[in-house]
Amino acid sequence: MGPKNNMAECILAADIGSTALKAGLIAKDGKVIAMCSVPYSAPENRFVAEGWIWALKAAIDKLKTAVEEVEAPHIKALAISGNGPTLVSESGLTLRWNEYPAARLSVDETSPEEAHRFANSIFLPRILLFRDLINDEYEATAHLFSGPEYLIWQLTGNAVTILPEERYETAYWNREVLEGFGIMTGKMPDFVELGHKCGKLLPNAQELLGLEDIPVIGVGPDFIAALIGTDTTRTGTICDRAGSSEGINMCVDKEIRAEGIRTLPGVKAGLWNISVLIPNSASLPEDVRLQKVTDAVQLLKKFAEENGVAFPKVITTTGGQAKDQVYFEKKRTALAALGLELVVGSCVDAELEGDGIVAWAALRELQGPRA
Repeated sequence: MGPKNNMAECILAADIGSTALKAGLIAKDGKVIAMCSVPYSAPENRFVAEGWIWALKAAIDKLKTAVEEVEAPHIKALAISGNGPTLVSESGLTLRWNEYPAARLSVDETSPEEAHRFANSIFLPRILLFRDLINDEYEATAHLFSGPEYLIWQLTGNAVTILPEERYETAYWNREVLEGFGIMTGKMPDFVELGHKCGKLLPNAQELLGLEDIPVIGVGPDFIAALIGTDTTRTGTICDRAGSSEGINMCVDKEIRAEGIRTLPGVKAGLWNISVLIPNSASLPEDVRLQKVTDAVQLLKKFAEENGVAFPKVITTTGGQAKDQVYFEKKRTALAALGLELVVGSCVDAELEGDGIVAWAALRELQGPRA
């Protein structure tokens, strides 16, 4: 892997996507030393999650090959993010986030007063769908994991749920609301914070992946990792997450709720994220896609200005669509007409950079003030 005196300290970042696993080596200064993508052999398979660890192994092998002629990486930690609310049982049976639309919660009929706060939960409808659609597996499994947490459990033996920020509880669950809906509370792993050290790699995982007993850092939702990686964490910043689906996200300093936008807590306390989602964006004709993007930007600008939030001049894009140079230029031109400069950050797959940022911060905390 290269001479021992030329070792770059880095984070191994892994992001679990719908059709592929992305991985990268992220230096302390944010530089992406190398990155790659490994497609799943059967992304629609009901047990697709079983293949994530093998995709991670293949990605590590590719990354090592990519850098062995230049420098031997000294991997300090493995950081994991991924799509949600995909749910996975301990056997690897997978209910993907984008299949079988879940019905809205009937809070008036099936839950206590507490549940009204959870009426827009992202996870509760999926948990209920898993229970009703795959009841035998639901009854048999000791835990139900979100996507990245399943891989973390495989690698460390520890069951956790990563809560991005404490206000995200209403997008997930709490014990009272689970009981109100008749969901077995022990099945959903306890919450830990963003950047939690979830444990070290088990010996069998070390052997399989060819890594040492490094810590595994939980980043959780790819959405959060992308916001961090594009620096959409300050009031008036905006990003375009453009993969198979698309979301235009803006960070604001007040809770703005209106028809046509989705409002969630920001990464940092006191801030909020307002967004417009474009489902299945990549499959739309280009002219339709561009129109939806410009409509989304104009809608966010309208609500921002109505609430006294200055609209930015630059929008950072990330994801698979950002790699299509021809389409990127068309989008850049369309957004320029609205006064926005479209740019790509230092990593086109910003989730990986977000993973690296979170993991390096976690290592500094673990090592104390001298780190």
